This record gives sequence, C-alpha cells and structure tokens, in this order.
Amino acid sequence: MTTVELKTSIAAELEQMNVEMLESVSRYVRRLRRRSRSVAPQLTARQHKREAAMLFVKTLSVQGGNPVPVDERGIDALVNEKYAQ
Repeated sequence: MTTVELKTSIAAELEQMNVEMLESVSRYVRRLRRRSRSVAPQLTARQHKREAAMLFVKTLSVQGGNPVPVDERGIDALVNEKYAQ
C-alpha cells in the first residue's frame, strides 16, 4: 500500500465515522500519548545504566603476562584471558 492509498483510505474511514466515535478515538490517542511519555524516562535510565556498565567493562584491566589483543572486544578479551590459560 502506498502513502497516497493509505491517506485516501484513512480519509474515507474518517468520513464514515460519526462524531462520537471520532471523539472516542481522540481520547484513546491522548491516553496513549500520555502513557508513552511516562515510559520514556525509564528507558533513558536503563540506557544510562547500560552505558555505565559498558564503560566499567571497557576500563577494567587484565593482569597477566600476555597483552590483550587489540582486535578483541573488551568482555571477550577478559573471558579469553581468564579461561585460555
């Protein structure tokens, strides 16, 4: 379905709806928009925690005789260093 067909279809559906139904849909959409705003800060807090955890992992140092290969990802290098010997 193209955008023009979608717009035409939506316009046709809206013309067939009565006023009460349009008001009901409008209230429903308002509730959804309010609910999504309250969820957004939780996502940013999770993202912040994940970024902090990844920064912690990147700054960990491994002690041993062998240097960590440059092409390794941080966590993979730590796991390989621990279990390879």
